[in-house]
Amino acid sequence: MVLSDCWFVMDDLKKKKVSLYLTDETYDEVKASYRKDHCSSYNEFLERAIMYYLGYVNSENMTDYLSPTIMSSVKAASDENTKRITRILFKLAVEIAVMNNLYAASLDINEEKINALRRECENEVRKLNGDFNMNTAIQWQKR
Repeated sequence: MVLSDCWFVMDDLKKKKVSLYLTDETYDEVKASYRKDHCSSYNEFLERAIMYYLGYVNSENMTDYLSPTIMSSVKAASDENTKRITRILFKLAVEIAVMNNLYAASLDINEEKINALRRECENEVRKLNGDFNMNTAIQWQKR
């Protein structure tokens, strides 16, 4: 690319005229694509392309430059997974509530003992990083 010292004032914007060398293939792509981007001229198309690329090069957040189609697909998949996980967690909470009520109906235990057990369970689950199952509970109760 060769820069010249020629300045033009267009629509109250100061623009510098530059020389630009493109391959035939790139030039043909510009000619075929500039109207798709709703540009009125090759110059407008190339300036937009340059500004877009400069933003990409200078940006720390590359998601601004990912295709909107890709971003909407990723968002849709993420939203669907969130809904699915939320439904599963709700069903799990219902089952736990049923089990707790059945278990509570069969026990004669005061609130102080329940709170103490809850604190011990929280500490044990935290210590095991959430990897707590029936076998762990049986071993824990035998201590």
